Amino acid sequence: MTTSNLYQPMNMIPLHAAAPNDANALLARAAAPARDRRSHARRRGDFLFGRREVSAARREVLVDGKPRTLQPRPFDVLVYLIEHRERVVSTDELLDHIWKDEFVQPGSLAAAVMRIRKALLDVGADAGAIIRTHQGIGYRFVAELDGDDPAGTAEHDA
Repeated sequence: MTTSNLYQPMNMIPLHAAAPNDANALLARAAAPARDRRSHARRRGDFLFGRREVSAARREVLVDGKPRTLQPRPFDVLVYLIEHRERVVSTDELLDHIWKDEFVQPGSLAAAVMRIRKALLDVGADAGAIIRTHQGIGYRFVAELDGDDPAGTAEHDA
């Protein structure tokens, strides 16, 4: 190889007008309105309530559009409680469903609920506004989901 080959100019490739590197295309994309978080809320497994969003498919929790950290087991507890929100879910049912064949103390469930409340900012003055504790029985998701028909959930109780 000769040194003259190393210094030959590269062929310039013209950019297409709509290429991603084009400044106009980038500006147009940046100016486009952001996707409304509620536009995908009707997908199965997406739950919206107030400033909060839980996506079972993406295993994601958002508060005010910002992701919140939630470990896998507390996340599973949250989704299970949301899916069974028409009733109080017993501690035994949650332990059996979430932890399956593992031996865990009921304190593990209480710790998971505490983590859920912290992630959803359901602590302090409005504690229990999202998940209500039924002492000695279990837990119930009580926040009203966006688009939920309150009369429709009453039908499940019958």
